[in-house]
Amino acid sequence: MSINLSSNARTGLTVLRNVAEQMATTQSRLVTGKAVNSPLDNVSKFFTASSMDTRAASIDALMDNINAAQSSMKAASEGIKGIQGLIKEARGLTSQALTSSAANAKVTGSATVTGSTAITAADTVVLTTTSGTYTYTAPGGGGTVQGLIDGINADADVGVTAALVDGKLTLTGSNNEDITIAGTGTGLTAPGLTAGTTAPANNATREALSKQFEALRSEIDRIAKDAGINGTNLLDGDKIQLALNEDGSSSTTIKGTSVNSSSLNIDASTNTWQSDADINATLTDLIGAADSLEATAASFSSNQSIINARKDFNSSLSDILKSSASNLTAADMDQEAANLVALQTRQQMATTALSIMQSSETTALRLLS
Repeated sequence: MSINLSSNARTGLTVLRNVAEQMATTQSRLVTGKAVNSPLDNVSKFFTASSMDTRAASIDALMDNINAAQSSMKAASEGIKGIQGLIKEARGLTSQALTSSAANAKVTGSATVTGSTAITAADTVVLTTTSGTYTYTAPGGGGTVQGLIDGINADADVGVTAALVDGKLTLTGSNNEDITIAGTGTGLTAPGLTAGTTAPANNATREALSKQFEALRSEIDRIAKDAGINGTNLLDGDKIQLALNEDGSSSTTIKGTSVNSSSLNIDASTNTWQSDADINATLTDLIGAADSLEATAASFSSNQSIINARKDFNSSLSDILKSSASNLTAADMDQEAANLVALQTRQQMATTALSIMQSSETTALRLLS
């Protein structure tokens, strides 16, 4: 059954439908905050804004990788700081060790002698140390213990000091070196020397300090091993290939380096640091290691500056893209709210008008009937 509507009624219904559609559009804009929600609203603005949002999202995705790279670099930098602290402490141990005098070999003759005690012509005394060898041969007219003493003290290479102490010939070595004695005839018997090798006693302080050094050396390896994050350890030679823009056309490579006691050429302590030469060798290693770490830290710092600058730029660019996209599609909330109130008023007025028209038509029909 069809219902015939008057022209006025149809006009009123059309007005109400148009107002309802406009209200739905206005309410959608108020809910989303956007004036352009689909290509139907404005095809040019919609796709331009969509392109900007897509690029911003791609840049934001890059930020996760950049943040991960920064974390790895920070971990490596902290590892280097920790190792530098250990090296500084190890250098302090070498200084302590050097202040504790090295123990030196000491040989005392068994015979009571004076400087004039004779040594038969051509008889010899041979002293050998790590530093050198000294040979005393009694002259043709015969030699004396004093001549032997003077000869030993005059030889700078062998590093042995001779003296008469309480009537006995005493030989004192240097640099923690062994003293090996050989000779012939009265060269040995007159001063009461015995062929053989005499080693110095250990310096307990130096030995203890060398053990502390070994503990620090082991800790260097442990710190370097633990300086990784998410499977990436720049102190273990790993590298990071990092894209800096959304299409990968701009990128950088952060190269790690192997850092441990071996790569830094920090050798184990020799002979428990009983000689100054052993300690100075370790000190030289530590100085070289410190210089090497400074170079590595400088390299990481340079990479960190590049990454920080790019991170700030990408963050700003992403904000610009998002803001531009929003400006293209954003609705004027004040205006849309005012529009909604006006449309609600129009809707009420159109509804009232339609009701009046229907009432008038009904009255007219009754009069005609």
